[in-house]
Amino acid sequence: MGIQDRDYYRDESGSLFHAWSRHGAWLWIIIITTTVFFIQCLSGHPSESELVKVGAYTPMKVLQGEVWRLLTPMLLHANFFHLLFNMLIVWWAGRSLEELYGKLEFVAFYVCAGLFAQTVYFIVYLLGFADPRTLTLGASGAVVALLILFAFRFPRQKVLLFFVIPMPIWLLGVLLVVWDALGAIGVGKNRTAYVVHLGGALFGCLYYQIGIRISVLFSNFTQRDRRVVPHLRVVTSEPDDTPESVAAVVGSQSQSRSRENQDENLETEVDQVLEKVSKYGQESLTPEEREILFKASEFYKKRRK
Repeated sequence: MGIQDRDYYRDESGSLFHAWSRHGAWLWIIIITTTVFFIQCLSGHPSESELVKVGAYTPMKVLQGEVWRLLTPMLLHANFFHLLFNMLIVWWAGRSLEELYGKLEFVAFYVCAGLFAQTVYFIVYLLGFADPRTLTLGASGAVVALLILFAFRFPRQKVLLFFVIPMPIWLLGVLLVVWDALGAIGVGKNRTAYVVHLGGALFGCLYYQIGIRISVLFSNFTQRDRRVVPHLRVVTSEPDDTPESVAAVVGSQSQSRSRENQDENLETEVDQVLEKVSKYGQESLTPEEREILFKASEFYKKRRK
């Protein structure tokens, strides 16, 4: 039985969720964030939009109970180039990370990274190291977290700094953290929220080092018993007692037993992975478990040919 025949791979093209999931979550993040930016622009300069007034991060407003301001800045941007840079990172790093971790886990990571980064900035304010008049916009906290996680997962990936200087992504991550750390302690005069960037970098680092899976915390899948019914084929033949035919039969039986052992081992691994999916959802799978499903799918495709 091919892996496509299992419940895990059954077609759900008729469901609304399937229609949504045909496109990557990274694409929906870009679409939603860009749409919000154009709504900001309808009233003139994007930083003066009514959306900014109700959604931008300001510590005083958070203390007054407007806690959504720790999350909503991710959807707001100060200008077009601010938006462009962040969405380019979501497009570039997000595709690979979503393929590695799954849609739900990728979205959970992105949202939690942005929330964590803003919360770090808020804590810094409570400790007396940030201006109470601070107002921040942008998805930079979540974007930096994506970049750092990508650097951990694919450290030798080449990038072009300023679209000119080639370097491995791990080095770019180090340079970015150093730059933000210098900015956070007062080097430079611009108003970039360096602490938010550092909060995002910390989240990306912790996520990789601890190996947590955020989506598992929100999983509400119930386990269902599944019985696998193998497809059997009976082959009949006329008896033949010649030495050549006996040797052929013995060889065929040996190959058959080897194939059966291979199938059994593969079935066992796949069943273990699918049992985990049944309990915790697809997004709980590790990259190694996703590789098992991929190899099983390719194996069964070849067997069917």
